[in-house]
Amino acid sequence: MTKEKRKIKRIGETPIISEYEAYKYLYKSLSPIRKWKRHMNETYLRDHSEECQLVYHPLWLAETLVIANRPPFPPKKTPNMVFVDAVSGYRGVFSKIPPIQDCEVMLKDMVSMQIPDTDSVKKYVRDVQTKQINRSYILKKPGHEIRDIYPVYLPLWKIVIRSELVNGTFYMNANTGELETHMQKRWQDGRNLL
Repeated sequence: MTKEKRKIKRIGETPIISEYEAYKYLYKSLSPIRKWKRHMNETYLRDHSEECQLVYHPLWLAETLVIANRPPFPPKKTPNMVFVDAVSGYRGVFSKIPPIQDCEVMLKDMVSMQIPDTDSVKKYVRDVQTKQINRSYILKKPGHEIRDIYPVYLPLWKIVIRSELVNGTFYMNANTGELETHMQKRWQDGRNLL
């Protein structure tokens, strides 16, 4: 491994969406009004693209246990996977554990973190535990245990289009092909940071 490369844990299965396929997904995600334009198609998007780069967006994953006391029975322990976006602070609980693979990427393709270490992440994890997980317990609130916290990276296609018909920067999940417009707004305003 060279200084320009780093080993990371990547969310998703292999293979990811190719650059060629990324334009197909981008075209599908456009509004019907834009698609009705006479010249609008995948080739138009490709021809007017200023940038199409695969970037790796950082997230923190926390493996946690929810411990609900049920006397006289033994406590019920439920595992959870809490995620924290390392740029915006957006956080929540995964409904199912995503596949994670080891891979090697170039440092220039990695987005820098605003939440840099595990100590900083713990307050976000506690926020999820108290404001989201505890809501499902009506009477007595459960105990929580953090088992492990580690960084993972989500592969995203960053596509910049400059034309009369389409003008903007689009971030697309390289695993699913869905645009990350909701997350993109949060990266820009930083309102979820604690």
